[in-house]
Amino acid sequence: MTAPCQESCPAGNSIPQFIYFVSEGRYDEALQVLLKENPFPGICGRVCIHPCEPDCNRSQYDESVSIRSLERHVFDRASNQLPEVEPFSDQHSRDVAIVGSGPAGLSCAYFLKLLGHRATVFESKKEPGGVMRWGIPEYRLPKRVLRREIKRLVDLGIEIRTGVQVGKDVSWAELDRFDSIFLSPGAGLNASLGIRGEELKKVWKGGDFLEQINSGETLKLGTQVIVIGGGNTAMDVARSALRLGSRVTVAYRRTKTEMPAIKEEISEAEEEGIRFEFLVQPVSVHSVRRGKLAVRFQRMKLGSLDQSHRPAAIRIRGSFITLEADCVIAAVGEGVDLSWIPKELVKDNVIDVNSAPRIFAGGDAVAQPRAVITAIASGKKAAISMDSHFRGYPVDEVLSRVRVGKKGALSMETYLSGREEAKWPEAKEIVTYEQINTLFFPPAKRVEARRQNRERVLKGFLEVNLGFSSSKAKQSALRCFTCGTCNYCYNCYFFCPEGVISLDPSQRMKTVDLEHCKGCGTCAKACPRNVVEMKEVG
Repeated sequence: MTAPCQESCPAGNSIPQFIYFVSEGRYDEALQVLLKENPFPGICGRVCIHPCEPDCNRSQYDESVSIRSLERHVFDRASNQLPEVEPFSDQHSRDVAIVGSGPAGLSCAYFLKLLGHRATVFESKKEPGGVMRWGIPEYRLPKRVLRREIKRLVDLGIEIRTGVQVGKDVSWAELDRFDSIFLSPGAGLNASLGIRGEELKKVWKGGDFLEQINSGETLKLGTQVIVIGGGNTAMDVARSALRLGSRVTVAYRRTKTEMPAIKEEISEAEEEGIRFEFLVQPVSVHSVRRGKLAVRFQRMKLGSLDQSHRPAAIRIRGSFITLEADCVIAAVGEGVDLSWIPKELVKDNVIDVNSAPRIFAGGDAVAQPRAVITAIASGKKAAISMDSHFRGYPVDEVLSRVRVGKKGALSMETYLSGREEAKWPEAKEIVTYEQINTLFFPPAKRVEARRQNRERVLKGFLEVNLGFSSSKAKQSALRCFTCGTCNYCYNCYFFCPEGVISLDPSQRMKTVDLEHCKGCGTCAKACPRNVVEMKEVG
């Protein structure tokens, strides 16, 4: 059986298993569990959109488990030792070119290396990391964490060639000499507002602004800043501008409910004092007295659902407001530069490699949600697909056999278990809340991570969220139902009327004396987590 949180994690993390190790204080083992499916637990423990938590079975009982914070705690406690990750040997290893060193490209390289292949990553910027390095501010993702995560990959022998722009320094023909290619160039183009005046000197693009912040440049924005947009980039821009000493107003064309940014980021922005102006859309920017900018906004109202499955923003004819600022920063989306990619691989402004069996793509360059965790998932999918292709296995069939549930996540551990003989176990069913015996779980409030003092964080770019103490981490981990995963509670042992069950937690062993088992099913009924399944044998 598989937990719903694991099914909802795009990377397919073995969440109940690593949380069980946290509850035991076995952090090295917890980190090893995470590294089987995700090369960046320290990063995801800080910036993941955590789709696992809303689907946590515990949320139907009282509140969900703080899964993201527990993942971060594991990294913070265990990563100083940089545990060894052993690549599998492959006598038929191949050479793969990877374009882009963001979360998708680096994840693909990591999993290819674990599968025994050689990966060369081409990165146009001076340091690797993509959006993790240049797009996420220090207060959310400290550079020391990113560098430690990337060091693990470099220590595996992954070659990262920085300052190399494919299409200029390296031609497509040179890439074509590799056995396979993975394209993950990232979204480095800032979307335009499409309004008069956006070319003015004090009108910034959100991506450019964040890159300068992350480069360590000193910026003076002025007293008042207007940020246009409602996504994660807009929140990062707004909170960064606040830390530079400006008063910040975020202008968004829909309401707070429709904002695509992570809800915690919106809440933290509000708590820090950022002002929001909803249902407004910019129509022009012009200079006014003493270098100030005036932004004219049209008021909007919500209509029926559009293609994004959100209420459409409709103009209210004749209704406008004007806001003044020293600086305007537009954070309304990013695009991918596809000019250097062969035209036959581009469709609807994304990369489409369905007709090219040796070429794969992921991250922001393909049609999928833009988040670090989904980029990681695309890198893993590409690595499994390449390895299957190299071995002559039917790729689509392999992917269907190593899925975790029905939401698209893949298990590298499952793939490796059947890789040599092309035989994989049947997919596991998802444990539902109704299958959990909640009588064994006392109600307990969700454990929240510590946060830095507000006045202190606004004076610079100190990390805002501080994570768990060890005692709080254990308290949080013990709330987990560990759905479908044995945590050695001994219920089956104590309730078995025949005494045929043996458990050894130190060796993670469970044995049943089938010769004397009567098949009464008492153990299955007594299991709080729906781990025990009754099947006929022989």
